[in-house]
Amino acid sequence: MNCLLDTCVISELSKPEPSASVQQWLRARVGECVLCAVTVGEIQFGIERMALGAKRNRLQVWFDQLCHGFEGRILPTDEPVWRTWSRLRVSCQAIGRPQADLDLLIAATAATHRLALVTRNTRHFEDTGIRLVNPWADAPGA
Repeated sequence: MNCLLDTCVISELSKPEPSASVQQWLRARVGECVLCAVTVGEIQFGIERMALGAKRNRLQVWFDQLCHGFEGRILPTDEPVWRTWSRLRVSCQAIGRPQADLDLLIAATAATHRLALVTRNTRHFEDTGIRLVNPWADAPGA
């Protein structure tokens, strides 16, 4: 299975004590996982909002190293993704369940590249039709 990691998964990894189930799930599949440019932007935005200091510096170094480790596996928000985003946005609005634009861009990236989306926030994506994986809830090895 190839999978796209949602922003919440990357945020979890930055915690002093990340979820053991998430760490175990990722260790078993790290080579199958990719990021998208939206997630990179969301995480960088969070770092930029932090007060200057040691914690911000530590997170920036950690995130730079993480991105380096995903070099060649960070998917762009390109024309096909934007076209898919448009379709998803219209379909979610049509059923009266509009979603946040950045969530829909992440979903559109997963849909365009036929990837499962790894997230804790399954409710945010359930109307998009993409395959969802929740490593907080799914059994290791599932």
